[in-house]
Amino acid sequence: MDSDDKVMKGRYSTSVLLCMLSAALPAQAWQPQGYAALALGLSAQTIPEERTDDGESDTLLTDLVYARGGIEWIPGVSTGLGLWLWGDKNINENAESPQFDGISAGWDVTLRLPLANGVGPWVRYGRHCWSTAVNGVLEPWSDDGCSTLRSAGFNFPLPNQQDVVLFAEYSTTEFNDIDADSIMAGVRAHF
Repeated sequence: MDSDDKVMKGRYSTSVLLCMLSAALPAQAWQPQGYAALALGLSAQTIPEERTDDGESDTLLTDLVYARGGIEWIPGVSTGLGLWLWGDKNINENAESPQFDGISAGWDVTLRLPLANGVGPWVRYGRHCWSTAVNGVLEPWSDDGCSTLRSAGFNFPLPNQQDVVLFAEYSTTEFNDIDADSIMAGVRAHF
C-alpha cells in the first residue's frame, strides 16, 4: 500500500467517524431562547401594628399584575427583567380604610427542573426596586427602596403547544416593614 492509499483511507475513516458522531448527536443543539410572561394575582400586604389605627396588624388584599421577559440560557436556567404593579393605582389620600399601591422593576434568576416541554417546578430569586404608598392608616406613608423577591411555582403544559405553558406562582417580598405574599397565575411563551 503506498502513502497515497493510506492518506485516502485516513480521510475516508475520519469522514465516516464524523458522520456517525453527527448522527448520534441531537438534530439541533440547545440555543438560548427568549421568553415573555404575563401574570395576574392577589397580594396580601401585612401592615405592622404600629402603623394601624387600632394597634393591631392589618392585612390588605390587592390586585397584582406583572410582566416579565428574559432569556433561558440552558434548559432550566434563565435570567429576566420584570415590572410589577400592586393595587388599583387610584389611591385616595383621605381614605378611611387602608389602601396599598405600588410599582416595582427588577431582575431575577430562575432555576427550573428541566422536564419535557418546560413542564415542572421552579424557584426564582431576584431583587426589585419599588415605590409604594399606604393610606387609610394611623401613619400614612409613601416610600421607595429595593428588596429581595423570592418565588416558587409550577409550569403546566398546554395541549399541542411546545413553546407556551401556564404557570402558578407564590412569591414573597418586603417593602421596608410591610411584608407582601402573593399568588398568581399566568402564561409564559418562548420565542
